[in-house]
Amino acid sequence: HKPYRLSEMIRLIEKFLGKKARLKKLPFHKADLKATWADIHQAQQKLGWKPKVGLEEGIRRTVQWYLENRKWVRKIKF
Repeated sequence: HKPYRLSEMIRLIEKFLGKKARLKKLPFHKADLKATWADIHQAQQKLGWKPKVGLEEGIRRTVQWYLENRKWVRKIKF
């Protein structure tokens, strides 16, 4: 329900991995969105739902899951 900059997400991933990202900046693509975020107003209003995990904790948990499962993840074919 709140926008975050991509740079903030990258900073958090770097923090929890203990590694610096190698960034490759490309020109903005016309199919990309400059800003987007979830509007959770109806979920809050109709279901009484609200987020329990903030961005930093969510990224920490995601990085932890990845580190614990990276061998399995590498086997996934895209």
